[in-house]
Amino acid sequence: MGEINVSFQIDTDNRENFSSTISFHTFKKQRDAFYDILRIWEENHLVPGWVFQIALGGKIRSMLAMHNDCSNYYHIARLFKSQLLISCIQNRHQDDVVDDESLNFLKALKHVNPEKLTQLSKRFVTPLPSQSQSVGPSFPGMQEFFKDFILHAFNPIFYTHLENCFVHEIMELNDTQFANSEIEDSETMVDDQTQQNFITCLASLRLLAKVLGLLISLPYRSESNTTKEIIMTQIEIRSKVLPSLNLQACLQNAIIEGKLSLTIPWIIKYLAMMDIVSLRLPYYKQILELLYYIYHAINQTDLTAPDCLISQQSAVLLKSSLCWLFELSNFPRDFYIVWQKTCKIKELKSLKQMEKFFEKKKNSHSVDCVIPVKSSLDKLDIITDRTMRMCCSRMESTFSLFHGNGTNLNINSNKHITPVTSQLRRLGGTTRAKHLELQLEEAFFHGQPASTRKTVDFVSERVASTCVKHMCNTLLTSSREANLNSFRKILKHKHIEKDSDEQSELSKNYFNEFKVLLASDMNTLANNASRELKDQCEKTIPAICETRVAASIESLLAEDSLTAVKEMCIKIATRIAMERINQWIQSHIAGDSLFIKDMELEINRFFRNNSPVHSKQEKYHNMDAPNPTTMMDELRGLIWHMLDNNGIDLTISSVLSTLDKLYQSFNQRDDLLPGPQKVLCYLSIDFALFLVAYRMDLFTREVQDKLIKVWLSNNLRNDEDDSPMRRILCSRNIMLLMQPQNDALWPIFGKFLKRLLETKILDGDSLSDQCVALFRQDWPVPLLKLLSKCLSEAIEGYKANDEATEKVKYLLGWIAETYHEIEFCDDDEL
Repeated sequence: MGEINVSFQIDTDNRENFSSTISFHTFKKQRDAFYDILRIWEENHLVPGWVFQIALGGKIRSMLAMHNDCSNYYHIARLFKSQLLISCIQNRHQDDVVDDESLNFLKALKHVNPEKLTQLSKRFVTPLPSQSQSVGPSFPGMQEFFKDFILHAFNPIFYTHLENCFVHEIMELNDTQFANSEIEDSETMVDDQTQQNFITCLASLRLLAKVLGLLISLPYRSESNTTKEIIMTQIEIRSKVLPSLNLQACLQNAIIEGKLSLTIPWIIKYLAMMDIVSLRLPYYKQILELLYYIYHAINQTDLTAPDCLISQQSAVLLKSSLCWLFELSNFPRDFYIVWQKTCKIKELKSLKQMEKFFEKKKNSHSVDCVIPVKSSLDKLDIITDRTMRMCCSRMESTFSLFHGNGTNLNINSNKHITPVTSQLRRLGGTTRAKHLELQLEEAFFHGQPASTRKTVDFVSERVASTCVKHMCNTLLTSSREANLNSFRKILKHKHIEKDSDEQSELSKNYFNEFKVLLASDMNTLANNASRELKDQCEKTIPAICETRVAASIESLLAEDSLTAVKEMCIKIATRIAMERINQWIQSHIAGDSLFIKDMELEINRFFRNNSPVHSKQEKYHNMDAPNPTTMMDELRGLIWHMLDNNGIDLTISSVLSTLDKLYQSFNQRDDLLPGPQKVLCYLSIDFALFLVAYRMDLFTREVQDKLIKVWLSNNLRNDEDDSPMRRILCSRNIMLLMQPQNDALWPIFGKFLKRLLETKILDGDSLSDQCVALFRQDWPVPLLKLLSKCLSEAIEGYKANDEATEKVKYLLGWIAETYHEIEFCDDDEL
């Protein structure tokens, strides 16, 4: 169990960190005595009749009393904390390693007795009903040693230093930042290493909080039942004493910073160790009340809303953890009635309102401001099944709110068999070598300053991100374009082979038949492109990675670092960076889905344009036509000009000239790539909106005709998910049109929307979806009435040519009436 001990730390264990030479040498003896005690426990604790107190109690007290100096007690406490984390967290993760041979053996079991394996699998996923009380915290395995060490130390000085050490470590870990991955598609996705770091951090926090709770509650433990009179007396005496760990500040910061999924699980472990009197003290009563509000707010939060502050995985984790705490025997259930009445106040209806409430409260007492992050921890997809099994020993199948008078919490209790990966065989040769390599790296870092490991981690993460961006911007782009060029030739050839009658038929059946005809060619092209790109990455990226890592390590490490240390850091950082890069390659390049999607879009363009290919090879190229970069600069310049001084010098002729040049860029430039083309589409829509907002007099019929001509020529339709027209009525554009505070612009904008509907640049379905989406936010009543006028103008005379369009027309009419009639109560009445 204790095969890994705390290594010598060059930053904190040297002679300068002790008050005297005697103190330094005595700590060496204390350290040896500590590991001798640990060895004796490992060898004998399972022997029948062996008693911890008799065998080790005296040794522990003698070891602690060797030198009564504060520096010695601090170092012993730090050693105790570090060994606790290594023995109970690090070793446990290492034991989970299973090689491919063992996994293949597990897969082969289904051929031995399929019926019995099916029955066993059902036991893993089928809950068994149970009405038993939730079991409180326990100290399994190696944790038992550290619990008994504390219980039989009987040394108040050691207890104080240990408490300080635990509080400091918990605060450090609770401030750990976990960012979304820059090499993933979604803003909420994280890589495997970040998920592993989160699990390790959370497991360490929960363990430290549990042991700290044991230490804090040690003087107040009672072996007999506590009467009501004793409880009231203890509350009166202890109510004036504040604990060393500021849980209330931790919870409030977690709400503001969006990291409840990291903070609440360890706070719950800490509170679960408290005695029945502690949880009734005014301080802890406030903590429990706040936890109740959080639980209630999570239940009231719409987890599917796009602006939701918490992911569904994080919500399940928090609700399950809180339910476990609420069911413990030491939890004061008689507080529920008061809490349920209080939580109905308007500030605590949802997580978003709680965040605003505590942020305002914090800002009123402090000059510090919270800087919002791109994605808070609670929004990230960082909670895995392993995290759930670790934090929720008993997973609830359903979660319910407090019912009736609030005195009971209705939760369906279920027992589960938790699947645990077992090492059926000894690790294979490759796995053992990899395991040994990681152990040697850990041993290397133990002999170096803490900044060395941080430098290696930082360099590996940034180099991996840079290499992935290089693959995306250079290798992947050229590969996709080459693959599309090959597919366009095949598409053109297949189209020519079709009969002339079939070419003119654009029905759904024809579309499906054409796709089936191309399926084999598409798969072949995609597989070849994926394989070639992967081979190209494997040839070029390792050299780029190693070069960048070497330069970065050389620049960031201390000048007096040994050459051997630098070389080892370069090797480790390169390995970590390449693992991240290979993980991205396997996720995004190894499959052929990316190239298949490109070719499917190309087929859609063919059917939309009624031509086999809409490619740059067939487009007329005019050297005198403005290039995309020039047009981007010109459009941005005009937009800034209107934003800065309302476009005073802008004339109708200059606007028409700009739109003519934009039309030429779209239709007479053979070198117009999809990226710049999409940017120009967005800028042209922004240009139209700024004209409506700031120079309504220039937004004439002629200008509108030019805009529609540009958009029609560029096939700017709603049939693509990322079409700019799908966001023409988004919140950002509504805020833009609100800035001039000119009520006259809304009917004009509505008539322009009507023209977009008539030309089918904008369809009714998309417009209705955007209007409904605006209901999700609170808008001023005067603005809603202006939106009603705008929408009424847009649908006036709207002709429905089928039943579906008729329904959309009536929906838009209802939305317009609702915008006009809706009223919001004042905040004080909510």
